[in-house]
Amino acid sequence: MKKRIWDTVEKDYYKLYFISICIAGMSILMITSATYSESGMFYVSRQLIFILVGVMLMVIGAHFNILIFLFKHSKAVYIIAVILLLLLKSSLGVSSHGATRWLRIPFIQIQPVEVMKFGLIVLLARFIYKYHKFIGSFKMTIYCWIFGIIPALLTLKLSSDLSSSLVILGITFGLTLSFNKTIRFQVPIFIMIFGVIFGYILYINNNLPDVQNLSNYSYRVVRIAAWLHPEQYPDIAYQTQSALYGIGSAGLMGVGLGKNYVLIPEEHTDFIFALLTHQLGIFGGIGLILAYAYMLFQIMKIAINATSIYDTILATGIFIHIALQVVINICVATSLFPNTGLPLPIMSYGGSSTLMTFMELGICVSISKKSVLKYCNWLLLKNKGSE
Repeated sequence: MKKRIWDTVEKDYYKLYFISICIAGMSILMITSATYSESGMFYVSRQLIFILVGVMLMVIGAHFNILIFLFKHSKAVYIIAVILLLLLKSSLGVSSHGATRWLRIPFIQIQPVEVMKFGLIVLLARFIYKYHKFIGSFKMTIYCWIFGIIPALLTLKLSSDLSSSLVILGITFGLTLSFNKTIRFQVPIFIMIFGVIFGYILYINNNLPDVQNLSNYSYRVVRIAAWLHPEQYPDIAYQTQSALYGIGSAGLMGVGLGKNYVLIPEEHTDFIFALLTHQLGIFGGIGLILAYAYMLFQIMKIAINATSIYDTILATGIFIHIALQVVINICVATSLFPNTGLPLPIMSYGGSSTLMTFMELGICVSISKKSVLKYCNWLLLKNKGSE
């Protein structure tokens, strides 16, 4: 009877397997299209290895209860992530495109900020769950914000990675807004923050950098100015404008796989959405957005059906993280946001982002399977009681 009940129960984690593998397959296809002519199978083979290891992490999540381990060692995970960030200033740090965002350790190169996002989710989930009796306290919310603000500032200072800093803050504010009963305190703060951001952009718009002396200005100021007035800063706005031309020239069906009528910089990493839309058309771009929407829907279902508040908080943090990265990346590719170096989860080439995303999905799988097992046991007891 137990097997019969198990077979009839809906399993959300199977759907999560399916959609994540579909997106990963699309990633391999687009990276091949972007890099094969110049680099052969170098990038494709590496990304395939990252994806296979990532799928293994999801399988491990289904067969082992890693939630207890994460709960017990959340502080250690967070501290290790902070240490990795600090090591960016050591001899292990690797610079590229004017920023130091990678660590080179034996046999592998990692991006510490991706580990930091994961560590923050794990720590906040434990902290909010453990101190839930103080959930309406402003003091508790401030503590949660400190946990997020520290790595956000470190990321901004050590690696000049504004986009990842915003994602870290987004995860922090999103979780506290969802689970800490301090909305009257948080909403005014959010309004103030958005007001400051809007004022900063307005200030730059009214005091545009001198085109002849761009080196005298912060790269953030220059990027925002190029986003506001791309015609005045064509060199700075080249990436986003090329992405827009690529998307705009795609039509409904695209120009075809392997064909590039527009040269899109970073087409296998940060601007892979623009490449996909260019080659597969508006239908292809919408299809990818719907795939992410379906993935996020499954994660939210898993969070709602979780067997404990801790599991719900953990899955919600993962939902917020993936949703933020998808929204920011696609908005940058379509010039709705200023240009930032943020990968598209699972799609963009890169080991750290791919592996950590699959790690988070593996946690969701573990939460879902735990819920399914509990529900099956409940049905089994119910059926035995009715006999």
